[in-house]
Amino acid sequence: MRALALSVGPLCAVTLFACSDSGKANPVPPADAGGDAAFTYAATGCAYTVAPPESHDLADVALDDGQAPTDPTQAAPQRVRLGLGGNTTFGAAGYADPTTTAAFVWETAADFHGSKVRLGPSPTSFTTTQTGFSYVSAGAGPSNFHEVDVCGLTPATTYYYQVGGGAPGSEIWSATQSFTTLPAAGPVTIGVSGDSRDSSTIFQLVNERMRDAAVSMQLFSGDLILLGNEETQFSQWLDAIWTDPNDATKFLTLGQQLILFVGGNHEAMTTQYYANVALPGSGPAAESYGSFVVGSAHVLLLDDEAIAGEENSTFAPTQLAWIDQDLTLAEADRKNHPFLVVVHHRGDFSTSLHENDPDVVATRTALVPLWDKHHVDLVLNGHDHEYERSKPVTGPVSAPVVQTSSTAGTTYTICAGAGATSYTPGTTPVAYRQTNAAFGSGTPYVGVYSLVTFDGGTLTYKAYGLKTAGGSVAGDDVIDSFTLSR
Repeated sequence: MRALALSVGPLCAVTLFACSDSGKANPVPPADAGGDAAFTYAATGCAYTVAPPESHDLADVALDDGQAPTDPTQAAPQRVRLGLGGNTTFGAAGYADPTTTAAFVWETAADFHGSKVRLGPSPTSFTTTQTGFSYVSAGAGPSNFHEVDVCGLTPATTYYYQVGGGAPGSEIWSATQSFTTLPAAGPVTIGVSGDSRDSSTIFQLVNERMRDAAVSMQLFSGDLILLGNEETQFSQWLDAIWTDPNDATKFLTLGQQLILFVGGNHEAMTTQYYANVALPGSGPAAESYGSFVVGSAHVLLLDDEAIAGEENSTFAPTQLAWIDQDLTLAEADRKNHPFLVVVHHRGDFSTSLHENDPDVVATRTALVPLWDKHHVDLVLNGHDHEYERSKPVTGPVSAPVVQTSSTAGTTYTICAGAGATSYTPGTTPVAYRQTNAAFGSGTPYVGVYSLVTFDGGTLTYKAYGLKTAGGSVAGDDVIDSFTLSR
């Protein structure tokens, strides 16, 4: 990666905002500061910085330079998406906050350094301009990316925006999109899905449901695409959820809803994956873990590839130490955010195809004791292409113990049907399994997805069998539902 030795904060225009090895041995303390890259982006008004580490292997990383692209016809923004930046220490300055912060990422065909966002309260009133940085994802078909982080937003507020760049007065801008920041209080509904890697068409259907359900955000548990080093696959799957398939003048969910993609084994911590997402964190293991609060829940995000021993396993000690730290802080905050929710790829407790795979066993062995220690309420997984839910359970992992109360154990769900080819659910009776369900051949469903609502001391979860007919959440079948209380 070509590192640039500078650390500056870009200026903004008149603004609404305040410019304001599996790793069990010898864990190292997690840190938010410092990485192994000399480039640092300090967005005006944000209390955190972005420093892509050498491990991401990005090239030509540069701040917005206000220059015109060499070929303006190749500078149109594509696949504009919303991510989340921020630090990973709960309660510290700059901690990831989807109620007041957004990270915009997009692509251009041309490699140039123009990276700006302008936004405001209406499609005709852009009152703020913020600058960012650009980078190139090398490998199969190099792609040119841009990121701008904006902080100081107002919770539960709709903003209209365009992304682009170029010489002042002659910038090239995208079409106008809009998004709504998450509310700081009150009930919040989020969408949950995973494993779309075999069909962008089914992935598109799931996102039509997410749009129609008007979820505040989406959590995706990994395996967006089949080959994590093929940029063309990221482009195809994200294109499928960018523009409305029924009206090319409108948008679907990409760039309209905050979607946080957790890495799976098919992303495999590749350069292309890191280039396509914006997630919290800094340092060598940046974007492989993070957390935030939404409604009455504290949500922990984890790319479990290192813990599974598959890729970059030297990251695992940092991840495990951070998990323990984050959940310790979250438990102390339970009065304000009673539910602890975890999202990662491999199913901690599964009775389908991958149940006894070595990488799954390694992940289960490392993580379940931490979920038990901190009384995690709900774990959201994928990997096995089915729907499955456990009863509230605790370890040991070799013989899970069913608990009579949801507060005494953790409920595990697998919702992995956003386009992946279906697996056969387990048929052997298992004491800890509450329910499972298939999709695909022999069923009315082409996939599965879930909606989760946090409302004070109540967490309501509904899983849906996705039908091609009907075209709405109301037309799909509820295949599972449950409530957790705190």
